[in-house]
Amino acid sequence: MFLALTVCFGWILALCVHEFCHALVAYIGGDKSVKEKGYLTLNPLKYTDPGLTLVVPIVMLMIGGIALPGAAVYIDRSALKNRFWHSAVSAAGPLGSAIMIFVYALPFLLNIQPPDNLAWLAPAMAFLVLLQIVAFFLNSLPIPPLDGYGVIEPFLPRPVRIAMNNFGRYGIWLVFGLMWFVEPLNALLWDTSMAVAYQLNVPLNLIKIGYTLFSQQKFYLVLVLVGVMMLSQVGKAKKE
Repeated sequence: MFLALTVCFGWILALCVHEFCHALVAYIGGDKSVKEKGYLTLNPLKYTDPGLTLVVPIVMLMIGGIALPGAAVYIDRSALKNRFWHSAVSAAGPLGSAIMIFVYALPFLLNIQPPDNLAWLAPAMAFLVLLQIVAFFLNSLPIPPLDGYGVIEPFLPRPVRIAMNNFGRYGIWLVFGLMWFVEPLNALLWDTSMAVAYQLNVPLNLIKIGYTLFSQQKFYLVLVLVGVMMLSQVGKAKKE
C-alpha cells in the first residue's frame, strides 16, 4: 500500500510542478490572471478540473496505463506579449516534468540507499522515474492538444493551425490508441524510457519490482481518488 501511495503522491507533486511552470511563464509573459487564480501556489486543488488533472491520470496508473499531465491551468493567451511567449508557456510544462525526473532520480544518481524498514521506497521511486520519463516523451509529441504541439503552434501558418486545432479534440485519443494497439510504437516508447532511466542510474530490476508491487496495490488508490473528489467538491461549494 505504501508503495502505491508513494507513486500516487509523487505523480501529483510532479503534476503540480508541471502546471506551476506553465503558469509561471505565462505570468512573466503577460498573463497576470494566473496569480489571481492561484496557479502560482503549487496547491493541487487550484489546478483542478479534478477529472482531467488528477482522477484520469491516477485511474490510468491504476489500470496499468500511461498518465499524462492534464491541461488544468487556463491561460489568457490574449494577454501574452508575443508568439515567443505562447511557445514558452507550452514548453514550460515539459521542462517542469524534466526537472522532476531528475529530482526523483537523484537518490539513484547519488547511490542513496533507503533504510531496511523502507525497502519499498526504492522500487517506488524507480517506477515513478520511469512514469515521468514516459509522460515527458508523450507530452512532447507535436500532436494537439499536447504541449509539444503548443510549442510549434504559434509559428505555423494559420490554415494549418485551424486544421490542427479542429483535430485536437481527437489527438489525445490517437496517442493512446497508437500506444495501446501498435506494438512497435509501444515497445519503442517503453524501451526508450527504460534506457533513459538506466542512464540516470535507476536499476531496471527495481523498476520491474515497483511496477509489479504497484499493480498489486493500486486499488488502494481508490481512497485517494475519493478524497480528491470530496475535497474538490468542498472547494466548489465554498466558492458558491
